[in-house]
Amino acid sequence: MIIPNFSIVPGSPVSDIFIEHEVKTFYEAIRKVQNLPYGRVENPLEFGSIITNGRGTCSTKHATLKMLTDEHAIYGLQLELAIYAMNEENTPGVGATLDKYNLPYMLEAHTFLCYDDEIYDYTFAQSKNLTWTDSILMQTTIDTDQIGEYKKSYHKSVLADWIKRDHLPYTLDELYTIREECIEALSNATTH
Repeated sequence: MIIPNFSIVPGSPVSDIFIEHEVKTFYEAIRKVQNLPYGRVENPLEFGSIITNGRGTCSTKHATLKMLTDEHAIYGLQLELAIYAMNEENTPGVGATLDKYNLPYMLEAHTFLCYDDEIYDYTFAQSKNLTWTDSILMQTTIDTDQIGEYKKSYHKSVLADWIKRDHLPYTLDELYTIREECIEALSNATTH
């Protein structure tokens, strides 16, 4: 079953932003969001700011689309948070950073959408590759307001457990900095 399409009607914050940018249907919104360059926005909880800022991350892109369905009372689309073993094979662009720190992978917190048990990832324009899904270690449904501090705290707790379990030679702050270098590499990569 595929995500249903619908006409965007005015009167709600995220819907109004899409309409201002001449986006009239949910499928048009998906294409608009997916084609935005990868990059962070100042306030991830200002849904729709990805359109005005012209960039977004996995969290902001998917939370914005989820909020758009919520504004139209379209139910069944879920915002998901997964921890997966990110490496060069499943996330091209991070390999050099991982090699630099002698890490085979980075435990990454990734946000995406699910509808009828199908995964939809609109993080990158060119990406139709879902090989990262084979590396999912845990997954949970979250609310749109959990893409900020909640996601970061959850991710850091997973990294702290990984450090202890595998006796990694890094502190939590060091490992999170390495993770940030991986994200920066993704932001600078031209193909995904």
